[in-house]
Amino acid sequence: MINEFRIPWEKYGIIAYLAKAMNGNNVQFGKTSLQKIIYILQEVYQVNVGYKFILYNYGPYSADLATDLEYIAALNGVDVSWVNTGGYRIKPDSDADTFIEKSKDFLDKHKNDIDKAIKTFGNLKTKELELRATIIYFVNDCGIREDSEVVNKIHQLKPYFSKDEIQSTIEELKSLGVIRL
Repeated sequence: MINEFRIPWEKYGIIAYLAKAMNGNNVQFGKTSLQKIIYILQEVYQVNVGYKFILYNYGPYSADLATDLEYIAALNGVDVSWVNTGGYRIKPDSDADTFIEKSKDFLDKHKNDIDKAIKTFGNLKTKELELRATIIYFVNDCGIREDSEVVNKIHQLKPYFSKDEIQSTIEELKSLGVIRL
């Protein structure tokens, strides 16, 4: 019996696609932003890329996604570089289009949702994405249905977000139809 190794092109392709789509935005698209955008794609837009997330320092985090990013960076799908102002920047590299082409069916199937997520969340700073993804995590993954409980739990974990900031972001996400409390 032959074991066929399945290459997860949809995972690699979405990373390359996001790097290309986010290139040139006014905000820095880095490792943390990638984590949050992919999490939001899966949780809000049901674009099942197949990553499992846990709550970590800056919100939802997938170790497999971090590994895949490093892998396709090594294969010139994306360029991950440190920026002097702080953090990483992910940009498309010389073989980005190869990864996108290999995942064409998956990307075409989900293009509208991916582009909608980029339009809604793609111009947010990393810290803004962190807050939004963390709120979504508490609502979707932890099943918390009370605004005040979400506010208190997030403020306990992340006191650098004020309770008012958390509450107004919850209201924003509700108005966008991203969460239901």
